[in-house]
Amino acid sequence: MRTAGLPSHRAGRGQSGFGLVEILVVVVILAVAGAFLYQYFLSTTKTVETIQQQKPMSAARLAADRATVAAIRTSLQLYFGQHGGYPPSKDVVTTLLNPPPAFQCEGNDFRYDPATGGVTLVIDDVNRC
Repeated sequence: MRTAGLPSHRAGRGQSGFGLVEILVVVVILAVAGAFLYQYFLSTTKTVETIQQQKPMSAARLAADRATVAAIRTSLQLYFGQHGGYPPSKDVVTTLLNPPPAFQCEGNDFRYDPATGGVTLVIDDVNRC
């Protein structure tokens, strides 16, 4: 029986709203998404720190390679002074150097022009080193 002025228990079922289960599902989804975003930003921060640490190392490796080329140029000047000309090929230049040049930048080497005795680095850019 229904009494006048008192709300019915069934009257509330037609109202829209969120139940406890829906709220819990949303909270769980937000927590999982937050965990993934946290890991993403954490790894991004570590990547940026690694790049910032390696950049000075790249500059140092390139400076070492430039010093190696300067040493090769000095050897070529000595060779020119003794023989009146430059070595005929890069292989001969390499055999003159003891020990052979070791470059710090991965994949780096030197170019040699026998006509002028010019020596340059293959990779002379700090961003590629």
